[in-house]
Amino acid sequence: MTNIAIHMASRDLTVERAAKKAGMTPERFKQVADGAKATLGEMRGIAKALQVPVSSLMERERGTAEPIKMLFRRTMEQREAVEVASHVDLLSAQVRDALSIAKGMRSNLAWLDLFKGMESAPSNASAFADLFRKRFGVIDDLEPFPHLAQVLASMGVLLLFSRDPTVEGVSAIVDGHAIVVIGPRTFKPRMLFTVAHELGHLVAHHDQRAQGYAHLDQEADWSRTPRRAEEKFADAFASAVLLPQHGVLSALKVVREQLGISQQPLGAAEIAWIAHLFHVSFEVAARRLETFGLLPASGARAFYQRLQDDFKNPEKFAADVGVPTRQELVIETTPALIQSAAAKVRAGELSLGKAAELLNVPVSAIVIANSEINA
Repeated sequence: MTNIAIHMASRDLTVERAAKKAGMTPERFKQVADGAKATLGEMRGIAKALQVPVSSLMERERGTAEPIKMLFRRTMEQREAVEVASHVDLLSAQVRDALSIAKGMRSNLAWLDLFKGMESAPSNASAFADLFRKRFGVIDDLEPFPHLAQVLASMGVLLLFSRDPTVEGVSAIVDGHAIVVIGPRTFKPRMLFTVAHELGHLVAHHDQRAQGYAHLDQEADWSRTPRRAEEKFADAFASAVLLPQHGVLSALKVVREQLGISQQPLGAAEIAWIAHLFHVSFEVAARRLETFGLLPASGARAFYQRLQDDFKNPEKFAADVGVPTRQELVIETTPALIQSAAAKVRAGELSLGKAAELLNVPVSAIVIANSEINA
């Protein structure tokens, strides 16, 4: 039996609409969805209609991702598990595929020992973040952290881009590997915060590596309330990792002095400067300043909404008031994973196309990694 129906439900597609997108009659589409044998062409058409890889349509037959699915479901309420079943299918298959490429790579969980004995309560998030910055980022409390993704790669954390673009982020500890999956976004500061947020989930579960762990974040608006304690911790950790209090307040003082507004209430221009200097979105920077008591409750959201109304987005406002262009962020699939895939292609274990499919990267990424191995 396939899981086509689950993917259809998650995308609010009727048989008629899905069949039309797949180039099939509704009758034939329903037969395949009910388990009838299908040609490869039909399965490709259905996969295109549902915007999922062909392999995910047959996941239940293969069954090898069931333990990973259970890890996801263990961390979600039953209501959520039903609603996101299609996403769980896609992501568990992607985690499994990444682990097949990572097979033979050294386990990467020893770094979690740094947090042994620490309680992952929201009030402790800054302490976790400070430890991480000093030990693994090797930076002080004044510096931005644009290279967080590169630091994770050096630690052995596996970073991937989600096959399901509607998912914001995923964190998992499976088979001796820590994994972060993020939704591909054009605005890279958003992805950087997602990486930090998912890292927060990993450090919060530092004592669960033996039994495994997996978590799915679908929300793009992390300012939404109410938030569960684990989400509050991940939010606070991400903010503290990327926006250290000492560094932000020091930078804010310099910016306000340069702008000649040191005696005035905090305004949108200074917040935009902080957002650019620390490589986060305007709203994330404003929320951080709100936690410092520099903005009233809900002030961050009000500022953001006003800039949306007046300038369409905070980035256009920043350009209008002369905030320097953002530094380009590099967030990419873990190079070691791509190199491992290239090695398997060289050994004849995988085709070039299959290796790219498993890691959800362009074929060119595997080709480049292969040429680097040959060099």
